[in-house]
Amino acid sequence: MFFGQFEHSVDEKGRITIPAQYRDLLDTGAYITRGFDENLIVMRTEEFDSLYHKVRDLSITNQKARNLARLIFANAAMLELDKSGRILIPQFLRDAVNLDGVIKLVGIGPYFEIWSPENWEKKQVVFNDGEERARQFESLNITF
Repeated sequence: MFFGQFEHSVDEKGRITIPAQYRDLLDTGAYITRGFDENLIVMRTEEFDSLYHKVRDLSITNQKARNLARLIFANAAMLELDKSGRILIPQFLRDAVNLDGVIKLVGIGPYFEIWSPENWEKKQVVFNDGEERARQFESLNITF
């Protein structure tokens, strides 16, 4: 499971260092693609394959299904960790979400996200207001 938040830098070649606790989870490979919130998503190969099969089963005549496939698969790239535990983020993905310099890696359970600090701070507004946070999630009816 991917969890926690980390701050790293994008080097001049477009590489980022993956946190040590994430590296073992990526030993079978990974994919990167655009997320839904001006961010990038990194998924293990198994998760990406599962997503592929779910999208493939949607009707090709459905405009939303075609747009979802375009968003996910046209913007995807296979990742490999180098010997130093880094991945290369393709330029077109860095440009799409304004990644330059410092970045935030955020664990979301089955995958992790990569954010520009500015976009991450905008997303944090809802989490910083306790009442708004409760309103946003109350319909999920989560118990523990």
